[in-house]
Amino acid sequence: MEYSEIDLDFILGIPQLITNIAITSSQWTRGKVGISDRELWLLIEEDWETIPLKSIELVNRKLPHSIENRIMATSRHSNYIVVDYKKLSLFGTGYVTSSMIFTGDKANIEKLKSYLLTLLGFSADAEYEQLSPEQVRLLFLLSSGITDMDVLLPIFSRDKILLKRAFEVLKKKKLVDDYALVTPPGFALIEDMKGKGEGTIGKNLTKSFKEIAKSWSNTTSFKATENMNKVAWKFDISSLIGHVNTEHLWKFLPLEQLETMSIEVSQSGGSSLKISTKHGVEVTLESIEDSITFALFDILNHDQDTIYKLINAIYIGVKEKKDLAYLCSIEPFAVSSKLEHMVQTGLIDDDLTLTPKSIKMIRDHLSEKVGDSSLTGFVESDRLREFEMDYAKKKMMDKLL
Repeated sequence: MEYSEIDLDFILGIPQLITNIAITSSQWTRGKVGISDRELWLLIEEDWETIPLKSIELVNRKLPHSIENRIMATSRHSNYIVVDYKKLSLFGTGYVTSSMIFTGDKANIEKLKSYLLTLLGFSADAEYEQLSPEQVRLLFLLSSGITDMDVLLPIFSRDKILLKRAFEVLKKKKLVDDYALVTPPGFALIEDMKGKGEGTIGKNLTKSFKEIAKSWSNTTSFKATENMNKVAWKFDISSLIGHVNTEHLWKFLPLEQLETMSIEVSQSGGSSLKISTKHGVEVTLESIEDSITFALFDILNHDQDTIYKLINAIYIGVKEKKDLAYLCSIEPFAVSSKLEHMVQTGLIDDDLTLTPKSIKMIRDHLSEKVGDSSLTGFVESDRLREFEMDYAKKKMMDKLL
C-alpha cells in the first residue's frame, strides 16, 4: 500500500460550506495529513482520524471571495483546497455532506490535490464539473489545432467576450497554456469526456476536426494574437516571419545593428515598429498592444530618459540586471544604483514590480504619442490594466499575510 504524508492546517466536519459561515483561528488544526490508496489520514492531538476515499464526492470546490478572505485571515495562508465528503449524520442513520478545508504551502496543497485526483479520477474534480459548454467546445477545438480568431468567432456567434472568457477559464484551470496549446491535464480531460467508445452519430467528429484544422491552417493569414507578437525579417526576396512572446521580444531584435526605426500603422489598424539595420534588413514588429510597440521604441531611442527606459524594459518582462543594462544601453555597474533610486522614488518595488506611478507614466506617454499620430482612438491597454490589477492583488495579499 502506497502512503504519503504532508504538513497542512485543516478544519474538519463543516456542514457543506455556505456563504455566511464563520471561520475562526481557533478552529484550525496543524498536523500531518496522510494519504493512502484507500483513506485520508488526519493527525489530531496525537490520534489519527481516517476518511475513506470512497466517501469523497468533490475536490477543489471554489468558495466565494468573502470566505476565501476569511480563510486567509484566520489561517495565515493564501492557498487552500476544499474536499467535500459523506459522513454519518449525528441524528438517524443517514449520511450528510460535510467539508474539509486544507491550507498551507502552495506545493503541499497542489500535492494533496494531485494525489486525490489521481486516486479518485476526474469525477471528483470540481474544476472539471464546472466547465461550461462553451469551455468544453473551445477545449476540443484547441486540441485540434484551431486557434485562429477569424475561425473561432463564428462558432461562438461572433461573441468575442464569450470566447475570451472561455479561454481565460481554461487557462486558469491549466487545461491550456498562454499559447492556446492544450496541456497534459487538458488532454486527459478530453479523453475522459469522450466516454467509453460507444460510437458516434453521423461522421467521425475527431477525423472531421483534424481535416478542418488542416485546411484552415493552410489558409490562415499570419498575424499578431492576444499573447504573441508578429515579428518579420525581410531582405531583398528573402523573409522570415514568426510569433514571439512579449517577454522574449528584445532577444529577437538586431539591437547592435539598428540604424533607423519608426512607428507606423499596421494592417490591423494598430501600431507596428519598423527597424532598418546597417546591412539593409528590415524588421517589423506588430502587436495588438500599442503599449508594447511604443515601449520598445522608447527603450531603443537613444534620446529617451534612462529611468523611463528601465520602466519600459521591466514592463515588457525584463528583470535580470545584465539584460536591463544591455537593452537600455546602461553601464552594468550603474544599473543597481538606478534601480535603487527607482525604489526610493516609488517607481518600482524591491522585487522590480512596477507601481501605479510607473504604470500611469506609461499610460500618459502612450496617450500623448497616440494623440500625436494617426493611431487615434487606440489608447486603452489590456496589459496595463493587468499590471494594475496584479499590483492591487499583491498589496492585498501583503496586508492579509
